[in-house]
Amino acid sequence: MVDYLEKHRRIIFWLLLGAAVLMVYAYNLLTPYLSDDYAYLNEVRLADSLWDLVRQQYGEYLSNSGRIIGQFNIRLSLSVSKHVFNVVNSGMFGALILLLYQNIRRRKKHDILVLLLIITFLWKFTVDFGQTMLWICGSCNYLWGSVFILGFFTFYRHLLECAEGIKRPALTAAGAFLFGVLAGWCNENTSGGGLLLVLMSAAGFFFDRRKEGKRAVYPFMITGAAGMCCGILGMVSAPGVRSRSDTMSAGGYTGLVGILSRAYKITVTVRELFFVLLALLLLVFVLLALQQRLKSWREIRNNESVLFAVGAIATAYALVLAPTPENRAFFGAGVFLMAACIQGIVDAFDRELLLRAAKYALAGILCLWLFFTYVENLVNLARIYREENERIALIQAEKADPDGKGIVVIPNYREAFRNPYSNAHNSDLTNDKDYWINLFYEVYYDVGNITAIPRDEWNERYGEDSEDE
Repeated sequence: MVDYLEKHRRIIFWLLLGAAVLMVYAYNLLTPYLSDDYAYLNEVRLADSLWDLVRQQYGEYLSNSGRIIGQFNIRLSLSVSKHVFNVVNSGMFGALILLLYQNIRRRKKHDILVLLLIITFLWKFTVDFGQTMLWICGSCNYLWGSVFILGFFTFYRHLLECAEGIKRPALTAAGAFLFGVLAGWCNENTSGGGLLLVLMSAAGFFFDRRKEGKRAVYPFMITGAAGMCCGILGMVSAPGVRSRSDTMSAGGYTGLVGILSRAYKITVTVRELFFVLLALLLLVFVLLALQQRLKSWREIRNNESVLFAVGAIATAYALVLAPTPENRAFFGAGVFLMAACIQGIVDAFDRELLLRAAKYALAGILCLWLFFTYVENLVNLARIYREENERIALIQAEKADPDGKGIVVIPNYREAFRNPYSNAHNSDLTNDKDYWINLFYEVYYDVGNITAIPRDEWNERYGEDSEDE
């Protein structure tokens, strides 16, 4: 069996990657427009050209958010068919897998084990998968943003590794600056964590090369980091950021007390979201220390697990500057932490047969977990998708009724279908017609009044229960 895998490793690698993309594509197909998607749909359908979308985004930059890259990608995604987004978003998931794979050092060529660890870690440990990987507004900001950030870091590391062989230094420096601006303008804390990874990598390169008596500074090193700084500054200095921050922080603690309060909440959230990853990372560091592979400061600062772990911690605690962040804001920290753990597994579990066996057993257990979880929630997504189509049909029937009063009551999503791969329940309509998501639906479907009540109550009033057994 082992010989067969080794012989056909390249084919199996690409088949597994293709299967991973198809798996998330199926979930994309079963994820309808949700929550803020409707708010942007209401704006996007008023645009007649790409320039109109640009003007809309500039207005949002002035009034609400500095994330030009992610927010503009939302508008582009909603201006085309949902099927186009499904394909592109699935491709972004595949790109994230490949970028994480590319950043794992000392692996085999077409390493199946590393690929399986990345795929299963993403499905198991991604923060709020439904919000950050499938929901359009969330995916464009978190999944796509992380692809741009990790893509730039991968590009930067590659340039460091082949710095002496760069043939067009001026063009490379200019490209690094532009790519850096793109990566820096994606997400406040994840872009900041990406910048820290870039700076730590550049510092390690500088000190190692200077110790060897070789050239230690190249133009791309400066322009790439400067580009990220420009992107981050352009994002956090947006007028809309200040007004939104003031609104969100109203009534909360301020000053040092506010910072300490938010740091405590972040610590609690990190424990809830990443305890297993942190425990695994601690085990990795203990093994590396026992193997005498973290003896000197140079070995510590050049260790990729340490590098990504520091980036993850910085990405998480940068949120101390933001009022009451949602869990999905920790998405980038989770990606960096996964990279740290997988790199540590590759490094620490390669010395003895028992450790190698544990490594393969871990991959097998995660694959088994993924199989059962995927099948169960594929059905749940299909059920939610069906319920949303039923609700839309109710709204459209009322709108088409010439004798209708423009008042629609729809059922809430069934709680039995709630799962971490859908944002539907977290942004469901309520029985308050003036609730924000209700208003989005009313404007989008041009109906005067839409409310939602629990499914059991709706069945008693208007219909029969059709829940799947």
